Amino acid sequence: MFSLIQNKYHIVRLGDFATNGNTKIIYGLISFILCIDDYISRNSTDCFIILLGSTIAWTFVELFLHISHTRVIKPMYIELFNNSYQLSQPTGIILQGLQEGGVITTIGLYFGDRLYDIKFIILLHVFILYIIVNIYSKQNILKSSKRQVNTPSSLIFISSVTIYDIYTLYQNPEHIQRQLSMFFIMIYICSCWTFFTWYNGFRTIEIHIKNPRYSAIINADPDTTTLFEYNMKPVTNLDTFYILAYDVVFEISIAYILFYNLFFIQTYF
Repeated sequence: MFSLIQNKYHIVRLGDFATNGNTKIIYGLISFILCIDDYISRNSTDCFIILLGSTIAWTFVELFLHISHTRVIKPMYIELFNNSYQLSQPTGIILQGLQEGGVITTIGLYFGDRLYDIKFIILLHVFILYIIVNIYSKQNILKSSKRQVNTPSSLIFISSVTIYDIYTLYQNPEHIQRQLSMFFIMIYICSCWTFFTWYNGFRTIEIHIKNPRYSAIINADPDTTTLFEYNMKPVTNLDTFYILAYDVVFEISIAYILFYNLFFIQTYF
C-alpha cells in the first residue's frame, strides 16, 4: 500500500486531442444539443444544470492540476479556415473543463435516463462510432500531456468523493437507479474511448519506482555510478489495465457522480 504513494504512476496522452480546441467545441455542441432535446422532450433542465455546473467545477479542477503541475499540457489551438490559432491559457482550461467534466456528465445523464429505449441506445453507439472514427483519423503521436494519478492530493480528493457518493446514495435510495444508469453509461463510453486511444498508441502509461537506495549526491564524481531517486519500470499490459481502469472508474465515473449529488440531491449530515 505504501508503494502506491511512494511510486509515481503517470498517464501520458499522445496526439493532439488534449490540445485540439475544435474537438472539445464539437463535443460541447453535441452535449448542448442533447440538453435542448431533453428540455423539449421532457421539459427538464437537468442536462443543462449538470452541463453548466460540472463544466464550471471541473474548470477549477483543471486550474488546480495546472497550477500544481499535476497535469502538464501543451497550449491549445483551434483551426479556422486552414489557419491555426493558439488559445489563451484561461480559454484552454475552460475548454478542458467542458470536455473533461461537462460533456461526459451530460452524455451520462442523458443516455442513462434513456437506457431502456432502443433508439437512444442506437444513437449512443452512433456517437461512440464517431469517437472511434475520430481517434483513427488522428496521425500526430507527439506527447501532449502527462498526469500523475497518485499524487497525495489526488488520492485524498478521490477517496473523499467516493465516501461522499456512497453516503449520499445510502441516504437517498430513490436516486439509486438513475445514478447507476448514469454511472454505467459514463464507464461504457469512457472505456471505449480509453481502449481505442490506448490501442492506437495515443495513451500510454509510465511507472517510476522509488529507489530505496537513493540518497542525495552532492558534487558527485562523474566517474561514479549515480543513484536516481526513481527508476523507470517496464510497463506490462496488466499495469496498463489497472491504471487506466482506475482512471475510468474512479477519476471519471465516481468523481463525476459527485456532480449529480451536488446539483440534484440535498444532503444533510
